[in-house]
Amino acid sequence: MRFIADIMVGKLARYLRMAGYDVAYFNDASDDFILKTAMEEDRIVLTRDTLMLERKQFRSGALKSVFISDDDIEKQLIQISSELNISLGPDLTRCLICNDLLVEVLKKDVRNKVPPYVYSTQDEFMYCKGCGKYYWRGTHYDYMDDFFKRL
Repeated sequence: MRFIADIMVGKLARYLRMAGYDVAYFNDASDDFILKTAMEEDRIVLTRDTLMLERKQFRSGALKSVFISDDDIEKQLIQISSELNISLGPDLTRCLICNDLLVEVLKKDVRNKVPPYVYSTQDEFMYCKGCGKYYWRGTHYDYMDDFFKRL
């Protein structure tokens, strides 16, 4: 299941990426760009914009969408999980910044590329070829796990 999020649900896009979902998000994308991308890439549009949902692509059923009914991120995720019957939990497979798939990298290859403490306490690392960011399962991963379990 692939998504595209409009500017009103950028935080939701990030959390869905945390759960391993492919979510295109551009904080400066026009509605026309979102619709075009959704059509070309077969993505479900996530939005809080009722005017966008009045467009013919949604009325005709050519595009799928989920109208996000709440501002609260936890309620948004519960809604998505319930309406689309998807599971949510931490899954370090996508970059939270650019949405690219992460690749495993050897510990020896991240020396001097991550903080020294992280290097000394972690053994598994992921890398995003898209934006060059490194990931590891530190305390932030524990936070994500706790957050998703609360849902």
